[in-house]
Amino acid sequence: MNLNYLKLFNTLATELSFSKAASLLYISQPAVSIQIKKLEEDLGFKLFDRVGKQLQLTENGETLYQYTKKIFELIDEADIVLTNKYSNLRDIVEIGASNTPGTYILPRILHKFSEAFPGVVANLHIGNTYEVEKMVLENRVDFAIKGGDVMYNSKLYVEWLAEDEVIFITSPNSCLAECEYIEANELSNQKFVVHEKNSRLYNLVHHILEDLGLLDNITMTVGHVDAIKQAVRLELGIAAVPISTVEDELKAGTLCQFRIKDKSWFYPYNLVYNKERHRSPASRRLMELVRERMKEKRK
Repeated sequence: MNLNYLKLFNTLATELSFSKAASLLYISQPAVSIQIKKLEEDLGFKLFDRVGKQLQLTENGETLYQYTKKIFELIDEADIVLTNKYSNLRDIVEIGASNTPGTYILPRILHKFSEAFPGVVANLHIGNTYEVEKMVLENRVDFAIKGGDVMYNSKLYVEWLAEDEVIFITSPNSCLAECEYIEANELSNQKFVVHEKNSRLYNLVHHILEDLGLLDNITMTVGHVDAIKQAVRLELGIAAVPISTVEDELKAGTLCQFRIKDKSWFYPYNLVYNKERHRSPASRRLMELVRERMKEKRK
């Protein structure tokens, strides 16, 4: 039996709700239904029945559920044992990252990692999208986290991790500061500050402003998101940025956010590594922690 199908079955059997199982597994409800149906076909019997609106396990489903609970309890136990075993790891891990995840996401993850594995030195190398891909291809890093949609070299393995909502930010002194949602045409007289052109973030924001008919409103281009935030604070314009880049400022009230009615955009993050590179236990543990922490952005 396929372990992924068993994991899906175990989650659905625990929650007895397709919507809750889909949310926990970060997949769609139709995907849950299709995979459960495939598992039932492979086994040759039904696992669930519907009684009114309530989902219930069949007799065979209940039997399988008792086994899957034991299977995943053992897997969790093995993970704990192996984590303790490797807690004394001593190694060096080289990580590449494009500017947005490297500046605003990975440092928090590396802090958690250093607490769990104090003997491991994690070196973070930040560059633009193209520089980071070159690091991975030349085996200068164990793996990398890159933001934005991009075509990758066939030598690289690419794993989608999560995505950030892209929001608009403005100065607290702006007339837009108290708005939660606005109409796109209300921005016709606003100036925009954007990232320099050799970045995936620029490409996304360019697409957003094109979609809104506001490309002519770009009045300033800067080389880093921190510079964008500073320009917005000084009321030199407004900007569209991934929400992870401004979480601290929004909490402190030094910047305000708003969204466009009936519009939404997202900035994706991918884990990338060279298919031919050997990954040490330390680098694998860090990759697992990255996956775990990035799941929070899918909610």
